[in-house]
Amino acid sequence: MPMLCSVSGLRFTVDAFPPELIEQMVHAFVRHVPDGPLAVGWDGRQGAEQLEEFVVSILQAEGRSVHRLGVVPTPTIQTWIARRRLPGGLAITASHNPAEWHGLKFLGPGGLTQDATLFYRQARSGNAPLPNGYPVGKGTARRMHFQAISEHLQSLWRPRWLRSLADTIAQEGFHVVVDAVNASGSTIVPLLLQQLRCRVTLLHADGSGIFPHTPEPLPQHLQELAHSVKQYQADIGIAVDPDADRLVLVDERGQCLWEELTIVLATQAVWLHCLRACGRQYQRIAVVNYSTTSAVDAVARTYGARVLRAPVGEVHVVRLLQHVRGVIGGEGSGGVIVPHVHYGRDALAGIVLILGLMAQQQKPLSELAAAIPQPIMHKYAFPAPESAPELLEQIFGYVAPYAEELNRADGLYARLGSAWFHLRPSNTEPLLRLIVEAPTRAELERLEALVLPFLR
Repeated sequence: MPMLCSVSGLRFTVDAFPPELIEQMVHAFVRHVPDGPLAVGWDGRQGAEQLEEFVVSILQAEGRSVHRLGVVPTPTIQTWIARRRLPGGLAITASHNPAEWHGLKFLGPGGLTQDATLFYRQARSGNAPLPNGYPVGKGTARRMHFQAISEHLQSLWRPRWLRSLADTIAQEGFHVVVDAVNASGSTIVPLLLQQLRCRVTLLHADGSGIFPHTPEPLPQHLQELAHSVKQYQADIGIAVDPDADRLVLVDERGQCLWEELTIVLATQAVWLHCLRACGRQYQRIAVVNYSTTSAVDAVARTYGARVLRAPVGEVHVVRLLQHVRGVIGGEGSGGVIVPHVHYGRDALAGIVLILGLMAQQQKPLSELAAAIPQPIMHKYAFPAPESAPELLEQIFGYVAPYAEELNRADGLYARLGSAWFHLRPSNTEPLLRLIVEAPTRAELERLEALVLPFLR
Protein backbone atom coordinates (compact mmCIF):
# COMPACT_ATOMS: atom_id res chain seq x y z
CA MET A 1 0.00 0.00 0.00
CA PRO A 2 1.25 3.53 -0.75
CA MET A 3 2.70 6.48 1.09
CA LEU A 4 2.03 10.01 -0.14
CA CYS A 5 3.38 13.43 0.72
CA SER A 6 1.85 16.66 -0.58
CA VAL A 7 0.95 20.17 0.51
CA SER A 8 -1.83 18.50 2.52
CA GLY A 9 0.61 16.50 4.65
CA LEU A 10 2.10 13.02 4.88
CA ARG A 11 -0.26 10.05 4.54
CA PHE A 12 0.49 6.35 4.63
CA THR A 13 -1.20 3.02 5.25
CA VAL A 14 -0.58 0.89 8.31
CA ASP A 15 1.62 -1.55 6.40
CA ALA A 16 3.70 1.31 5.00
CA PHE A 17 4.41 3.02 8.35
CA PRO A 18 7.74 4.90 7.86
CA PRO A 19 9.14 5.63 11.38
CA GLU A 20 12.52 6.96 10.24
CA LEU A 21 10.94 9.24 7.65
CA ILE A 22 8.43 10.58 10.18
CA GLU A 23 11.19 11.16 12.70
CA GLN A 24 13.32 13.08 10.20
CA MET A 25 10.36 15.10 8.91
CA VAL A 26 9.36 16.11 12.43
CA HIS A 27 12.95 17.14 13.18
CA ALA A 28 12.97 19.22 9.98
CA PHE A 29 9.67 20.80 10.98
CA VAL A 30 10.93 21.70 14.47
CA ARG A 31 13.91 23.47 12.96
CA HIS A 32 11.58 25.31 10.57
CA VAL A 33 9.26 26.90 13.15
CA PRO A 34 10.20 29.43 15.86
CA ASP A 35 11.12 28.40 19.39
CA GLY A 36 8.35 27.65 21.85
CA PRO A 37 5.78 25.01 22.81
CA LEU A 38 4.11 22.98 20.05
CA ALA A 39 0.58 21.59 19.99
CA VAL A 40 -0.30 18.01 19.05
CA GLY A 41 -3.73 16.49 18.54
CA TRP A 42 -5.20 13.53 16.68
CA ASP A 43 -8.37 12.71 14.82
CA GLY A 44 -9.50 9.75 16.92
CA ARG A 45 -9.09 6.98 14.36
CA GLN A 46 -8.00 3.66 15.80
CA GLY A 47 -4.24 3.23 15.97
CA ALA A 48 -3.44 6.93 15.75
CA GLU A 49 -2.78 7.20 19.48
CA GLN A 50 0.48 5.28 19.06
CA LEU A 51 1.53 7.69 16.32
CA GLU A 52 0.72 10.60 18.63
CA GLU A 53 2.94 9.11 21.35
CA PHE A 54 5.75 8.70 18.82
CA VAL A 55 5.49 12.29 17.61
CA VAL A 56 5.31 13.70 21.15
CA SER A 57 8.45 11.75 22.11
CA ILE A 58 10.32 13.26 19.14
CA LEU A 59 9.23 16.78 20.09
CA GLN A 60 10.25 16.25 23.71
CA ALA A 61 13.59 14.86 22.57
CA GLU A 62 14.05 18.11 20.68
CA GLY A 63 13.52 19.93 23.98
CA ARG A 64 10.10 21.28 22.99
CA SER A 65 7.26 21.53 25.46
CA VAL A 66 4.11 19.94 24.08
CA HIS A 67 0.47 20.91 24.47
CA ARG A 68 -1.27 17.54 24.12
CA LEU A 69 -4.80 18.31 22.94
CA GLY A 70 -5.94 14.70 22.56
CA VAL A 71 -8.73 13.73 20.19
CA VAL A 72 -9.76 17.03 18.63
CA PRO A 73 -10.52 18.29 15.12
CA THR A 74 -7.69 19.71 13.07
CA PRO A 75 -9.35 23.18 13.16
CA THR A 76 -9.31 22.96 16.96
CA ILE A 77 -5.54 22.49 16.87
CA GLN A 78 -5.23 25.39 14.43
CA THR A 79 -7.35 27.63 16.63
CA TRP A 80 -5.34 26.70 19.73
CA ILE A 81 -2.08 27.56 17.98
CA ALA A 82 -3.46 30.86 16.70
CA ARG A 83 -5.08 31.99 19.95
CA ARG A 84 -2.19 30.90 22.18
CA ARG A 85 0.33 32.34 19.70
CA LEU A 86 2.29 29.10 19.57
CA PRO A 87 4.94 28.62 16.87
CA GLY A 88 3.11 25.62 15.45
CA GLY A 89 1.99 22.07 15.96
CA LEU A 90 1.06 18.78 14.35
CA ALA A 91 -2.28 17.16 13.57
CA ILE A 92 -2.16 13.37 13.56
CA THR A 93 -4.74 12.76 10.86
CA ALA A 94 -5.37 11.17 7.51
CA SER A 95 -8.45 13.39 7.16
CA HIS A 96 -11.11 11.69 5.03
CA ASN A 97 -8.98 8.66 4.08
CA PRO A 98 -10.22 5.19 5.11
CA ALA A 99 -9.36 3.53 8.42
CA GLU A 100 -6.16 1.84 7.22
CA TRP A 101 -4.60 5.25 6.54
CA HIS A 102 -2.72 7.48 8.97
CA GLY A 103 -1.03 10.81 8.49
CA LEU A 104 0.58 13.99 9.70
CA LYS A 105 -0.40 17.58 8.99
CA PHE A 106 2.18 20.26 9.79
CA LEU A 107 0.95 23.58 11.20
CA GLY A 108 2.97 26.77 11.60
CA PRO A 109 2.42 30.11 13.36
CA GLY A 110 -1.20 31.17 13.31
CA GLY A 111 -2.17 27.53 12.86
CA LEU A 112 -1.52 27.85 9.14
CA THR A 113 -0.98 24.65 7.18
CA GLN A 114 2.62 24.15 6.12
CA ASP A 115 3.66 22.51 2.86
CA ALA A 116 4.76 19.06 4.01
CA THR A 117 6.78 18.48 0.86
CA LEU A 118 9.41 20.89 2.24
CA PHE A 119 10.07 18.63 5.24
CA TYR A 120 9.80 15.50 3.10
CA ARG A 121 12.52 16.74 0.73
CA GLN A 122 14.77 17.67 3.64
CA ALA A 123 14.28 14.25 5.22
CA ARG A 124 14.98 12.41 1.97
CA SER A 125 18.02 14.51 1.15
CA GLY A 126 19.63 14.05 4.53
CA ASN A 127 19.47 17.77 5.31
CA ALA A 128 17.45 17.06 8.45
CA PRO A 129 19.89 14.82 10.37
CA LEU A 130 18.89 13.39 13.70
CA PRO A 131 20.47 15.26 16.62
CA ASN A 132 23.52 13.73 18.26
CA GLY A 133 22.23 12.65 21.63
CA TYR A 134 18.68 13.57 22.53
CA PRO A 135 18.16 15.86 25.54
CA VAL A 136 15.73 13.20 26.85
CA GLY A 137 13.09 14.53 29.24
CA LYS A 138 13.91 18.18 28.61
CA GLY A 139 10.59 18.88 26.92
CA THR A 140 7.42 18.70 28.99
CA ALA A 141 3.96 17.61 27.91
CA ARG A 142 0.65 18.91 29.28
CA ARG A 143 -2.78 17.55 28.46
CA MET A 144 -5.22 20.30 27.44
CA HIS A 145 -8.12 18.51 25.76
CA PHE A 146 -11.12 20.34 27.15
CA GLN A 147 -9.36 23.69 27.20
CA ALA A 148 -8.73 23.32 23.46
CA ILE A 149 -12.37 22.45 22.74
CA SER A 150 -13.54 25.40 24.82
CA GLU A 151 -11.09 27.74 23.06
CA HIS A 152 -12.34 26.64 19.65
CA LEU A 153 -15.98 27.16 20.57
CA GLN A 154 -15.24 30.57 22.07
CA SER A 155 -13.39 31.61 18.89
CA LEU A 156 -16.62 31.24 16.92
CA TRP A 157 -18.29 33.97 18.97
CA ARG A 158 -15.50 36.55 18.94
CA PRO A 159 -16.70 38.15 15.67
CA ARG A 160 -19.77 40.25 16.46
CA TRP A 161 -21.59 39.19 13.31
CA LEU A 162 -21.21 35.49 14.19
CA ARG A 163 -22.54 36.15 17.71
CA SER A 164 -25.54 37.84 16.14
CA LEU A 165 -26.02 34.88 13.83
CA ALA A 166 -25.86 32.51 16.83
CA ASP A 167 -28.59 34.47 18.61
CA THR A 168 -30.80 34.15 15.56
CA ILE A 169 -30.17 30.41 15.33
CA ALA A 170 -30.97 29.92 19.02
CA GLN A 171 -34.47 31.29 18.48
CA GLU A 172 -35.30 28.56 15.95
CA GLY A 173 -34.74 25.41 18.00
CA PHE A 174 -33.50 23.42 15.01
CA HIS A 175 -33.42 19.61 15.25
CA VAL A 176 -30.06 18.37 13.95
CA VAL A 177 -28.85 14.80 13.31
CA VAL A 178 -25.06 14.40 13.55
CA ASP A 179 -22.78 11.86 11.89
CA ALA A 180 -19.22 12.44 13.11
CA VAL A 181 -18.01 8.96 12.01
CA ASN A 182 -17.22 8.33 15.71
CA ALA A 183 -14.10 10.46 15.40
CA SER A 184 -12.86 13.89 16.55
CA GLY A 185 -16.13 15.73 15.90
CA SER A 186 -18.01 13.46 18.31
CA THR A 187 -17.64 15.82 21.28
CA ILE A 188 -17.28 19.30 19.88
CA VAL A 189 -20.04 19.25 17.23
CA PRO A 190 -22.79 18.31 19.72
CA LEU A 191 -21.43 20.91 22.16
CA LEU A 192 -21.64 23.59 19.48
CA LEU A 193 -25.21 22.63 18.62
CA GLN A 194 -26.18 22.69 22.29
CA GLN A 195 -24.78 26.21 22.56
CA LEU A 196 -26.98 27.10 19.59
CA ARG A 197 -29.96 25.61 21.48
CA CYS A 198 -30.53 22.96 18.87
CA ARG A 199 -32.12 19.62 19.59
CA VAL A 200 -29.44 17.05 18.77
CA THR A 201 -29.76 13.43 17.67
CA LEU A 202 -26.42 11.62 17.55
CA LEU A 203 -26.07 8.98 14.87
CA HIS A 204 -22.35 8.13 14.88
CA ALA A 205 -20.65 10.24 17.53
CA ASP A 206 -19.38 7.88 20.23
CA GLY A 207 -15.71 8.83 19.84
CA SER A 208 -14.66 5.17 19.47
CA GLY A 209 -12.68 5.78 16.29
CA ILE A 210 -14.51 2.92 14.58
CA PHE A 211 -15.78 4.30 11.27
CA PRO A 212 -19.35 3.10 10.59
CA HIS A 213 -18.90 3.70 6.88
CA THR A 214 -16.32 5.08 4.46
CA PRO A 215 -15.32 8.29 6.28
CA GLU A 216 -15.25 10.66 3.32
CA PRO A 217 -18.53 12.61 3.69
CA LEU A 218 -19.93 12.04 0.22
CA PRO A 219 -23.65 11.52 -0.45
CA GLN A 220 -23.16 7.84 -1.35
CA HIS A 221 -21.72 7.24 2.14
CA LEU A 222 -24.45 9.12 4.03
CA GLN A 223 -27.60 7.18 3.28
CA GLU A 224 -28.07 6.20 6.92
CA LEU A 225 -27.86 9.86 7.93
CA ALA A 226 -30.37 10.75 5.22
CA HIS A 227 -32.76 8.07 6.47
CA SER A 228 -32.38 9.25 10.08
CA VAL A 229 -33.14 12.88 9.22
CA LYS A 230 -36.35 11.79 7.58
CA GLN A 231 -37.21 9.29 10.32
CA TYR A 232 -36.77 11.84 13.13
CA GLN A 233 -38.31 14.67 11.08
CA ALA A 234 -35.21 16.75 11.73
CA ASP A 235 -34.43 20.09 10.11
CA ILE A 236 -30.97 19.14 8.89
CA GLY A 237 -28.37 16.39 8.94
CA ILE A 238 -24.70 17.21 9.46
CA ALA A 239 -21.78 15.00 8.44
CA VAL A 240 -18.12 15.71 9.09
CA ASP A 241 -14.99 13.78 8.21
CA PRO A 242 -12.68 12.28 10.89
CA ASP A 243 -10.76 15.50 11.56
CA ALA A 244 -13.90 17.69 11.16
CA ASP A 245 -12.56 20.14 8.62
CA ARG A 246 -15.17 19.15 6.01
CA LEU A 247 -18.94 19.54 6.23
CA VAL A 248 -21.66 17.91 4.13
CA LEU A 249 -25.40 18.42 4.60
CA VAL A 250 -28.68 16.51 4.41
CA ASP A 251 -31.87 18.53 3.98
CA GLU A 252 -35.12 18.12 5.90
CA ARG A 253 -36.51 15.76 3.26
CA GLY A 254 -33.67 13.32 3.82
CA GLN A 255 -31.87 14.29 0.62
CA CYS A 256 -28.07 14.42 0.68
CA LEU A 257 -27.00 17.73 -0.75
CA TRP A 258 -24.27 17.88 -3.34
CA GLU A 259 -21.07 18.39 -1.30
CA GLU A 260 -20.18 21.42 -3.43
CA LEU A 261 -23.21 23.24 -2.02
CA THR A 262 -21.62 23.59 1.42
CA ILE A 263 -19.20 26.30 0.30
CA VAL A 264 -21.82 27.89 -1.98
CA LEU A 265 -24.34 28.24 0.88
CA ALA A 266 -21.59 29.40 3.24
CA THR A 267 -20.53 32.18 0.88
CA GLN A 268 -24.16 33.23 0.49
CA ALA A 269 -24.47 33.47 4.27
CA VAL A 270 -21.39 35.69 4.39
CA TRP A 271 -22.57 37.96 1.57
CA LEU A 272 -25.90 38.36 3.34
CA HIS A 273 -24.82 38.79 6.92
CA CYS A 274 -21.30 40.02 7.45
CA LEU A 275 -20.26 42.36 4.67
CA ARG A 276 -21.17 45.45 6.68
CA ALA A 277 -19.24 44.08 9.62
CA CYS A 278 -16.10 43.36 7.62
CA GLY A 279 -14.79 46.90 7.72
CA ARG A 280 -11.52 47.65 5.98
CA GLN A 281 -9.82 44.46 7.11
CA TYR A 282 -11.60 42.25 4.55
CA GLN A 283 -12.61 42.60 0.93
CA ARG A 284 -15.76 41.43 -0.86
CA ILE A 285 -13.84 38.43 -2.22
CA ALA A 286 -14.20 34.66 -1.87
CA VAL A 287 -11.29 32.33 -2.60
CA VAL A 288 -11.92 28.73 -3.69
CA ASN A 289 -9.88 26.17 -5.59
CA TYR A 290 -9.94 25.35 -9.29
CA SER A 291 -12.02 22.22 -8.68
CA THR A 292 -14.87 24.09 -6.96
CA THR A 293 -18.20 24.56 -8.70
CA SER A 294 -18.92 27.72 -10.67
CA ALA A 295 -22.14 28.05 -8.65
CA VAL A 296 -19.98 30.02 -6.18
CA ASP A 297 -19.37 32.60 -8.90
CA ALA A 298 -23.09 32.82 -9.75
CA VAL A 299 -24.03 33.51 -6.12
CA ALA A 300 -21.18 36.01 -5.71
CA ARG A 301 -22.33 38.00 -8.74
CA THR A 302 -25.78 38.33 -7.17
CA TYR A 303 -24.22 40.21 -4.24
CA GLY A 304 -21.63 42.18 -6.17
CA ALA A 305 -18.78 40.03 -4.89
CA ARG A 306 -15.81 38.40 -6.63
CA VAL A 307 -14.42 34.86 -6.65
CA LEU A 308 -10.72 34.04 -7.09
CA ARG A 309 -9.27 30.56 -7.53
CA ALA A 310 -6.20 28.82 -6.17
CA PRO A 311 -4.70 25.33 -6.54
CA VAL A 312 -6.33 22.53 -4.56
CA GLY A 313 -5.13 22.32 -0.97
CA GLU A 314 -5.88 24.40 2.09
CA VAL A 315 -2.43 25.95 2.11
CA HIS A 316 -2.92 27.43 -1.37
CA VAL A 317 -6.42 28.74 -0.71
CA VAL A 318 -5.32 30.34 2.56
CA ARG A 319 -2.30 32.05 1.00
CA LEU A 320 -4.42 33.70 -1.66
CA LEU A 321 -7.17 34.48 0.85
CA GLN A 322 -4.65 36.30 3.04
CA HIS A 323 -3.05 38.08 0.10
CA VAL A 324 -6.32 39.56 -1.20
CA ARG A 325 -7.85 39.94 2.31
CA GLY A 326 -10.90 37.91 1.27
CA VAL A 327 -13.78 37.43 3.69
CA ILE A 328 -14.58 33.78 2.97
CA GLY A 329 -12.78 30.84 1.41
CA GLY A 330 -12.94 27.12 1.02
CA GLU A 331 -13.09 24.12 -1.24
CA GLY A 332 -15.92 22.29 -2.96
CA SER A 333 -15.28 19.13 -0.98
CA GLY A 334 -17.07 20.73 1.98
CA GLY A 335 -14.30 22.89 3.46
CA VAL A 336 -15.23 26.35 4.75
CA ILE A 337 -12.63 28.95 5.82
CA VAL A 338 -13.79 31.98 7.82
CA PRO A 339 -10.82 34.32 8.41
CA HIS A 340 -12.71 36.07 11.23
CA VAL A 341 -12.33 32.79 13.16
CA HIS A 342 -9.02 31.39 11.84
CA TYR A 343 -7.31 30.61 8.55
CA GLY A 344 -8.23 26.97 8.14
CA ARG A 345 -11.06 24.74 6.96
CA ASP A 346 -13.51 24.41 9.82
CA ALA A 347 -16.73 22.40 9.81
CA LEU A 348 -17.92 24.21 12.95
CA ALA A 349 -17.72 27.62 11.30
CA GLY A 350 -19.58 26.15 8.33
CA ILE A 351 -22.32 24.81 10.61
CA VAL A 352 -22.90 28.26 12.09
CA LEU A 353 -23.10 29.85 8.64
CA ILE A 354 -25.53 27.28 7.24
CA LEU A 355 -27.84 27.27 10.27
CA GLY A 356 -27.66 31.07 10.32
CA LEU A 357 -28.70 31.23 6.69
CA MET A 358 -31.67 28.95 7.40
CA ALA A 359 -32.67 31.02 10.42
CA GLN A 360 -32.39 34.47 8.87
CA GLN A 361 -34.01 33.48 5.59
CA GLN A 362 -36.73 31.52 7.39
CA LYS A 363 -36.44 28.81 4.76
CA PRO A 364 -35.73 25.08 4.96
CA LEU A 365 -32.43 23.83 3.62
CA SER A 366 -34.06 22.23 0.59
CA GLU A 367 -35.52 25.56 -0.51
CA LEU A 368 -32.21 27.39 -0.04
CA ALA A 369 -30.42 24.75 -2.09
CA ALA A 370 -33.04 24.77 -4.85
CA ALA A 371 -32.56 28.53 -5.34
CA ILE A 372 -28.87 28.09 -6.22
CA PRO A 373 -27.89 27.56 -9.87
CA GLN A 374 -26.56 24.01 -10.01
CA PRO A 375 -24.54 23.06 -13.07
CA ILE A 376 -23.87 19.41 -13.81
CA MET A 377 -20.59 18.16 -12.40
CA HIS A 378 -18.94 14.77 -12.81
CA LYS A 379 -16.02 13.71 -10.63
CA TYR A 380 -13.68 10.94 -11.72
CA ALA A 381 -10.70 9.21 -10.14
CA PHE A 382 -8.17 7.18 -12.13
CA PRO A 383 -5.05 5.32 -10.96
CA ALA A 384 -2.16 7.74 -11.33
CA PRO A 385 0.25 6.56 -14.05
CA GLU A 386 3.98 7.07 -13.68
CA SER A 387 3.81 9.18 -16.83
CA ALA A 388 1.24 11.62 -15.38
CA PRO A 389 3.21 14.79 -16.34
CA GLU A 390 3.54 13.60 -19.94
CA LEU A 391 -0.16 12.71 -20.02
CA LEU A 392 -1.11 16.20 -18.83
CA GLU A 393 1.08 17.75 -21.51
CA GLN A 394 -0.57 15.58 -24.14
CA ILE A 395 -4.07 16.61 -23.05
CA PHE A 396 -2.98 20.24 -22.81
CA GLY A 397 -1.85 20.22 -26.42
CA TYR A 398 -5.05 18.54 -27.57
CA VAL A 399 -7.54 20.87 -25.86
CA ALA A 400 -5.60 24.13 -26.35
CA PRO A 401 -7.25 24.96 -29.71
CA TYR A 402 -10.71 24.69 -28.13
CA ALA A 403 -10.09 26.41 -24.79
CA GLU A 404 -10.84 30.01 -23.86
CA GLU A 405 -8.78 29.69 -20.69
CA LEU A 406 -5.92 27.36 -19.80
CA ASN A 407 -4.13 27.26 -16.46
CA ARG A 408 -1.26 24.99 -15.39
CA ALA A 409 -0.98 26.21 -11.79
CA ASP A 410 -2.43 22.92 -10.53
CA GLY A 411 -2.44 20.11 -13.05
CA LEU A 412 -4.53 21.33 -15.96
CA TYR A 413 -7.55 23.65 -15.74
CA ALA A 414 -9.37 24.48 -18.98
CA ARG A 415 -12.53 26.48 -19.64
CA LEU A 416 -14.48 26.11 -22.85
CA GLY A 417 -17.38 28.54 -22.89
CA SER A 418 -19.41 27.96 -19.73
CA ALA A 419 -17.95 24.49 -19.26
CA TRP A 420 -14.64 23.62 -17.62
CA PHE A 421 -12.52 20.71 -16.44
CA HIS A 422 -9.74 20.32 -13.91
CA LEU A 423 -7.34 17.36 -14.10
CA ARG A 424 -4.69 16.95 -11.43
CA PRO A 425 -2.81 14.40 -9.30
CA SER A 426 -4.52 13.93 -5.92
CA ASN A 427 -2.81 15.43 -2.87
CA THR A 428 -4.02 12.59 -0.66
CA GLU A 429 -4.26 9.38 -2.73
CA PRO A 430 -2.37 7.77 -5.65
CA LEU A 431 -4.97 8.99 -8.12
CA LEU A 432 -5.56 11.39 -10.98
CA ARG A 433 -8.70 13.39 -10.25
CA LEU A 434 -10.83 14.82 -13.02
CA ILE A 435 -13.64 17.31 -12.40
CA VAL A 436 -15.87 18.23 -15.34
CA GLU A 437 -18.67 20.80 -15.05
CA ALA A 438 -21.08 22.39 -17.51
CA PRO A 439 -24.50 24.10 -17.40
CA THR A 440 -26.11 21.41 -19.59
CA ARG A 441 -25.60 17.69 -20.10
CA ALA A 442 -24.86 18.16 -23.79
CA GLU A 443 -22.00 20.58 -23.03
CA LEU A 444 -20.72 18.25 -20.33
CA GLU A 445 -20.66 15.27 -22.68
CA ARG A 446 -18.85 17.26 -25.37
CA LEU A 447 -16.14 18.22 -22.89
CA GLU A 448 -15.85 14.68 -21.52
CA ALA A 449 -15.43 13.40 -25.07
CA LEU A 450 -12.30 15.56 -25.37
CA VAL A 451 -10.65 14.39 -22.16
CA LEU A 452 -11.82 10.91 -21.12
CA PRO A 453 -10.29 8.98 -24.05
CA PHE A 454 -6.85 9.93 -22.70
CA LEU A 455 -7.63 8.47 -19.27
CA ARG A 456 -9.31 5.17 -20.04
